[in-house]
Amino acid sequence: MKNFLRNNIIFLSLYLLFLVVGAILIARYEKGDEILMFNQFHTPYGDQLFKYITRLAEAPLLFFIVIVAVRFSYGKGLLLGINALLVFAVTGLLKGLAFPDYVRPAVFFEGKQQLNFVQGVEIYRYHSFPSGHTSSAFALFFMMSILVKDKKWAPVFFTLALLVGISRVYLLEHFFHDVYAGSLIGVCVTAAFYLTFAQSSFYQNIKWKDKALWN
Repeated sequence: MKNFLRNNIIFLSLYLLFLVVGAILIARYEKGDEILMFNQFHTPYGDQLFKYITRLAEAPLLFFIVIVAVRFSYGKGLLLGINALLVFAVTGLLKGLAFPDYVRPAVFFEGKQQLNFVQGVEIYRYHSFPSGHTSSAFALFFMMSILVKDKKWAPVFFTLALLVGISRVYLLEHFFHDVYAGSLIGVCVTAAFYLTFAQSSFYQNIKWKDKALWN
């Protein structure tokens, strides 16, 4: 545990800062205020930027990253893949069973406020809490930060995960509460999975985990 914290101090420190600032914002502002604030600053450039950034948490990129990881190590690809499936399952269960009626911003502000939607983005109405894109992004980029030996990449990975979360608010898909919870799921599930599975004797004894797709 100590080695895990020491090796990932950069990513975790940045994330802790986000948690503190995020908690203050949630306590200080009413739900939906962040939507109205972001919606004032919509620009054509921002629309295109966040429309593509949000895709960093979607299946095609994850599949590509797993394939790249397998190029260097079957074990790393396995960790990335299983972790992504776990986070997807946890988030899906919470959305479908615990919080099925949580509405999205489009429904929350319907008939109350005129919003600027991004053209070409499908807007959902329910299953708002928690944000699946955010949980997937933090799981993916936190695991990448763990697996990459050069920890100078940690701020880059954290920034990418955070930008995905911001994109969900900008695109009017989620409230900040949803993003905050999604990040917690992504980071906590990833940490628990790595500490229990990746460091277990079972995983360590897998003979082919250090082999690559090709030499």
